[in-house]
Amino acid sequence: MSLPATLPNGFLPPGIHAAKTSDVVERFGTRSPRRQVLANRLRELLSLVRVTGRVQRVFLWGSFVTDAPFPRDVDVFLLMEEGFDREVADLSALQKDIFSHERARVLFEADVFWATESVGEEALASWLSVYQLSRDMVPRGIVEVILDD
Repeated sequence: MSLPATLPNGFLPPGIHAAKTSDVVERFGTRSPRRQVLANRLRELLSLVRVTGRVQRVFLWGSFVTDAPFPRDVDVFLLMEEGFDREVADLSALQKDIFSHERARVLFEADVFWATESVGEEALASWLSVYQLSRDMVPRGIVEVILDD
């Protein structure tokens, strides 16, 4: 499950690349103080999401999973178990913040998008195909995080 080398354009090769949280942090969260801050915020976010017991899949894309020297933020998509949308109100305040786009941006420096499994495979595949294009429409790889810590 090791991540491939980035291409000359700084992106991962097109496709979805699976990696453990620890491998993602080691690869993309250590080269600069900015990356270290974002990696710590990502670890905290993922830890809080795991406590829900309802996360199914996690994907990362954007500048954090590139060679960019100063990534702006972390882009995250969380696929949660079906029915989770009815349970968000019962979460702790900090956990609720993850599922509020604006609060997650402030607290975790992350753009968090989420859905439940009820969206279906076709919609999920469509979203993931969009995340695999840069703003300039350049194909790029994204990372599926295998939660390990």
